[in-house]
Amino acid sequence: MINQIDKVVIGLVSVPLMKELHLSPSQWGIVGSSFFWFFILSSIILGGMADTKNTKKIFAWMTLTWLAVQFVTPVVSSLSLLVMTRMILGAGEGPTSAVSAAIVGKWFPKQRHGIGASAILFGATIGPAIASPLLISIIDRYGWKSAFISMGIIGLIWLVFWLILGKERPQEMGLSSIPQEALQSSTLPKVSWRQFLPHVFTRNFIFIVLCGGCAYWIATILAFWYPAYFSTVKHFNGQTLKLAVSLPFLFAAICQVGFALVSDWLYRKTGDIRKARVNLAGLTMLLSAICLYFGSVINSSVPSIVFFTLAPGLGIVILSLAPAMLMEFFSPENIGKAQGTYIALSNFASVIAPLVFGYFIQYAANEAMGYRYAF
Repeated sequence: MINQIDKVVIGLVSVPLMKELHLSPSQWGIVGSSFFWFFILSSIILGGMADTKNTKKIFAWMTLTWLAVQFVTPVVSSLSLLVMTRMILGAGEGPTSAVSAAIVGKWFPKQRHGIGASAILFGATIGPAIASPLLISIIDRYGWKSAFISMGIIGLIWLVFWLILGKERPQEMGLSSIPQEALQSSTLPKVSWRQFLPHVFTRNFIFIVLCGGCAYWIATILAFWYPAYFSTVKHFNGQTLKLAVSLPFLFAAICQVGFALVSDWLYRKTGDIRKARVNLAGLTMLLSAICLYFGSVINSSVPSIVFFTLAPGLGIVILSLAPAMLMEFFSPENIGKAQGTYIALSNFASVIAPLVFGYFIQYAANEAMGYRYAF
């Protein structure tokens, strides 16, 4: 939850921050893209470390990076400094999914990997749904800087609890260990990076990366451009703006858990990964594309909010199913490398998406038409 809110708070302050620093839409696109420049590299390096290192300690250092950036961002005074803070935050947040996948592999049997991954993603999506209306109120009352300071304080509180209460494995809480045969389907032994790389070029891995790229594209737009779009093009304010910004995250949270439960149920019933994971992800992405189109061409407020709420929720279902797919192909000893590489490659879409939106918005005949082209 905290990780994702730290990521999306920049979108909530987009209008006042762009005005204060005199940033154009294309420059704002660079700000959005810069978050993922080091994100990709760190997801590979630290994701691979999660296979052998203590994940509790890795998370602690990552969280320290997040909260430090939140406290520093309010004092930035230029585009270059703002880009630097986003790059550092991206480096700290990049390994989150890979480290989380490594933890899921230790704590959940394979037939529960879908719900294990979706529980984490539920936090990532429900967090902004809860926090966005509160942060918008704080921003309106105390200014944009207060949002970052608030998140820095929350991150610091969480870090203290994590250091005291966080555990590495179920056995540390007195729980019984999960039998090895229930932890994995793959018999691939622990391998080095050189031995692992050929697996990146398999058909299954490539298609999961492409699918994840589509999901990260819309997730990035949701976090970075949705608030500005609803404010400047739709002219939403007050409660309407809060609803338009928070509902997509709320629906996405419901989708993450709901479809993961369905997927795990299908997997237990059929034992077929295609029926349980692949077909379900494909269907939801198709529905997402349809909703995104209608949301961009309908001018009426209520239907537009409905379609823009449905689109990201359906589009990112793959993000909870992809770790379960990867765990089917890779053993727990290699899942950090697999997940880290998958996150890194699929997040190239996150690098491109803000730049594309910024270009269209700045150079179209008008701002509304630029958003429509981009969507």
